[in-house]
Amino acid sequence: MRFFIADPHFGNKTLIRAMLRLYPGTHTLFPNTEAHDKCLIDSINEVVGEKDELFVLGDFASKKPGKYRARIKCKHVYLVRGNHDPPQASKAVFGEIPDMRQTKVRSESGESLRVVLSHYPMAFWDGSHKGWGHLYGHTHGQREEQLNQVFPGRRAFDCTIDNLLQLFGSYRPISEEKVFDLFSALPGHDDVSYYCELKNSRDQKFFGTHHATQDE
Repeated sequence: MRFFIADPHFGNKTLIRAMLRLYPGTHTLFPNTEAHDKCLIDSINEVVGEKDELFVLGDFASKKPGKYRARIKCKHVYLVRGNHDPPQASKAVFGEIPDMRQTKVRSESGESLRVVLSHYPMAFWDGSHKGWGHLYGHTHGQREEQLNQVFPGRRAFDCTIDNLLQLFGSYRPISEEKVFDLFSALPGHDDVSYYCELKNSRDQKFFGTHHATQDE
């Protein structure tokens, strides 16, 4: 099973305080960074098994990422680099830390859908005109309404723990089955017919409506 999460910001006192992160289900702020980190790591370990795959879409930890990675039981954790991930320290822990990667999410019945992963949200991504999905972080649940207004029906989702708490009442990672269900219910905003109409328009502009044949 694959799981996705973004922007835990382990150990970062300034960001955690600035984002006013709450204990799940309460209106009480975390009293300190240690309590915040423990809550998030416990939540990850509750739902992500040792043999599962966990994709972190940036901003894992700005300092000592190995300290927090060691507390996550899952053996297969992949990091997409965010703006608060130190390059050398993160590479030492996770190996490769690409700015973008692709994977598939599967439904309970085994259907699959390709998704593009990055730290930052994109308006258009590889395969968006084919119905592929997009998972990202960085915006902390603050831009979903605006993005959905501009691109209604888009198959894209903010995986930050802040957005997950708002939607599901928990900081737990979202499962691939949930992602598949969310995207399958959406038409996508990048209709391939647009590109067909654009090509026809360009053909008419540059070549006219008459195309010569071999007999002419």
